Amino acid sequence: MSTIQFPSSTSTVTTDDLSQAKSAQALRVLEAKAANDSFAKIDKAARDFESILLGEWLQKAEKSFATVPGTDPDQDSDSGHDQFESIGCQFLGEALSKAGGIGIASMISKHLKAVEASRHAEEESSEGASRTSLSNGNLQKTK
Repeated sequence: MSTIQFPSSTSTVTTDDLSQAKSAQALRVLEAKAANDSFAKIDKAARDFESILLGEWLQKAEKSFATVPGTDPDQDSDSGHDQFESIGCQFLGEALSKAGGIGIASMISKHLKAVEASRHAEEESSEGASRTSLSNGNLQKTK
């Protein structure tokens, strides 16, 4: 094991310390990337949920308005009418969600991101405590 001496410092830095620091830095970079990927997945899931919900609401609203007097009675005789209507409502719900929706996706996303961040902070603090106890005094905190 080689040792590097700095003239103005009383402590020594070993190559093991340097490799641990590089590993810790690489781990932080990977964790940050994973957190960003996780937040992107949360956003997509929230938007998808909102689009499905809007599509279902639109479909129920269309069915209730279709029973209004004066509607075409021959619509129900078409076998593909209900399927086409369902597909149209789902696409409309998706388009509304992509255009900003009604705010459900942003509320869900905000909440889930906060939960994910707190879970990540808890894991990080518990890992930090275990790393410090495993170092056996080789790692000293500096202020």
